[in-house]
Amino acid sequence: MSNKKRILVVDDSPILLRSVKNMLDSYYEVDMATSVDQAMVVIGGKRPDLILLDYDMPICNGKVMLQRLRNKPETKDIPVIFLTAVDNSTEVREVLQMHPQGYLLKPPEIEKLLDAVQRQLWQ
Repeated sequence: MSNKKRILVVDDSPILLRSVKNMLDSYYEVDMATSVDQAMVVIGGKRPDLILLDYDMPICNGKVMLQRLRNKPETKDIPVIFLTAVDNSTEVREVLQMHPQGYLLKPPEIEKLLDAVQRQLWQ
């Protein structure tokens, strides 16, 4: 059994999922999901210590997922960092009003990603 912190990466791009997993795998247990529904199933089985969440996904986006998480007592305290290509100032403001723990643009730079994750998990 590992004592590593668990991170769930949610993104509709398998390429990005693999890339982020490779960046974090040496330090953390990394689970991946390609949709919000799949992510909610993963969370039900293994509660993550942190979620890296894409904002712009088909069917159900990151904003909806964050609202779902915040509305459930068992998931409301899981830190969420948006990891997204959305850099439109209106959408960025909308996301930040939801009070995620962070917001990083894709593709992530490994140093920025590791720093943001460490700040949330070890504060």
